[in-house]
Amino acid sequence: MIAATATFAALATEASAQQTPLCDPETGSYCSSDQTQSGDVTGAVDLNVTVDQLEVTTYATGNLLTGGIEATSGALTSRQGLTGATRARTAVVLNGQSDGVVGVTTEARGNHLSASTDGATFALDAAQTATGEEVTARTALSAPTGHMLAGGFAATTAVANGVALGGPSSSITGTVDQSAQTTVLAETVADVQYIPAPADFAAQAVANAVQASTTGASHQDLSVVQTNAPSTIEARTDVYVDNAWNLAARANAGANQTILYNAGGSLVAATDQTNQGRVRAVAQAQTNLQGQTTVSARAVANETIAGNQDIYLELDNTQLNTGGVEATATYTGVSGYDAYVGSEAVGNSVTGYACSQCGGEVNVTNSQTNSANVTATTTATIGAGRAAVVGATAVGNSATFYVSRPGG
Repeated sequence: MIAATATFAALATEASAQQTPLCDPETGSYCSSDQTQSGDVTGAVDLNVTVDQLEVTTYATGNLLTGGIEATSGALTSRQGLTGATRARTAVVLNGQSDGVVGVTTEARGNHLSASTDGATFALDAAQTATGEEVTARTALSAPTGHMLAGGFAATTAVANGVALGGPSSSITGTVDQSAQTTVLAETVADVQYIPAPADFAAQAVANAVQASTTGASHQDLSVVQTNAPSTIEARTDVYVDNAWNLAARANAGANQTILYNAGGSLVAATDQTNQGRVRAVAQAQTNLQGQTTVSARAVANETIAGNQDIYLELDNTQLNTGGVEATATYTGVSGYDAYVGSEAVGNSVTGYACSQCGGEVNVTNSQTNSANVTATTTATIGAGRAAVVGATAVGNSATFYVSRPGG
């Protein structure tokens, strides 16, 4: 169920110009969108099936704005406000033997803005606020006597505020301001008897997320402000498989996340992230017989990644974390082969890089302050196995800046 939706488009053709207004910043005109959602939005799927192949998707979104700019210029002002709850839930009982892939996707998004650009110049002024009771996504897959012969996945995602931008040969400029104070929870639970193929079970919870990716002859100049007030951001994955050949259980939680990627021009960014909430990632798995099992939990309060596969990167990054950060990974295996178990907890993290073969230049101003507890815990109990790789990493402030070869 989607509570409020809007679309925008600008195409350099006569037909589309007659159908939609051209939002050209060079003429002083623009497109604007205001969305407010105060009621609860719920999407739910309940299944009890015996099938060879299964694909299930459940989506719930409070405010959604999507569109694109192609071979022209455009400007957009967007305001999205959420005061209601957003919930997505998928419950599947799988009986018997499934010969095909079993896939379950569950997503809850409070506010979401998506803009695709292709050969375009795009200016954005976006603000998102999420202050409802919760943004939660839950997946439960129950097959205690079931066989998933071709493997499968369950992916559960909860994001309070999200912005996704990008495309080839584009120039993207502007500002994004995100503010959240709501419980964000993503949970994946699975109980399956037999999976003789790759199976991946994951949960991801983020309060504020911005992603921009431009390729070709492109350019970015963005200012991003993200604030997460006192709240709980949690990702949980709990998996039991009696006999698993290639199993992964992952949990990823973050308060503020900005990921910027560019190629073919300059990348200029100013990021300001503040977190006061609790960030928690918990991944657990248990097997009786196992080939390879991976269990990973990652929790980061504030994270910025700015990468340019061209000459110039300029980044002004400020991060403040006063909320606790916890990552816990637990694996219990009776007998089998290889186990990889790890947890990572970080208060503030920033990475910036440019292309070395292009004569890359990185100019960074960085300020990171963490006053909260950061804890990573990994526990592994293995009765008999061939190899175990186990680790835990906890860091208050992490900063990495470098130049690299394209693609590396």
